[in-house]
Amino acid sequence: MSETLQPLLERIRSEGLHQAESEKEHILASARAEAETILDKAKDEAEALQEQAETEANASLARGKAALEQAARDVLLTLRTEINKQVQAAAAAAAANSLNSSELVSDLLKMLVAGRDTQVTAESSPELGEKLKALLPALLQDAGAAGGEVILNPKSSAGFKLRFEGSSEGIDMTDSDVAEWISAYLRPELAALLRSDS
Repeated sequence: MSETLQPLLERIRSEGLHQAESEKEHILASARAEAETILDKAKDEAEALQEQAETEANASLARGKAALEQAARDVLLTLRTEINKQVQAAAAAAAANSLNSSELVSDLLKMLVAGRDTQVTAESSPELGEKLKALLPALLQDAGAAGGEVILNPKSSAGFKLRFEGSSEGIDMTDSDVAEWISAYLRPELAALLRSDS
């Protein structure tokens, strides 16, 4: 009996080994496929994370660049404002100083009243008004004007204002007006000078 069982046992063992080998191959193939799926998923996630990191880095760089450009514009605007203030202050000081000169005021009045045959009224500060009272009659007579009056205004700054009878025309030669003219002239000149040095 053992002889008849032996081949049967051999055959069972052989089939069992074969089946075990087949299951082993199936398990290994399944494990390899699952590992490949996990690996592909991990690669996809890594690529997505890398793309996200690059996008965030580029966005951060763009924000930084925009902030830097804005800061540069702010600095330029502040600098321009400060330069304009300095030019205006220098022009105002020069105008106020110049408009207290009897010689300059005399020359200006000669030019401004020349050819006018109407009554001229000049308004100025008391300090300059005294000079105008001394200068105006002779200048008006030389110019052929009908006459003149000087109005002293304690609130007036340096310079003077002229008004002509029968006309809405007036000429303001106050320090603020002259300073505005000077600074308007100086701004483009200063801008050109600044550009030529850079």
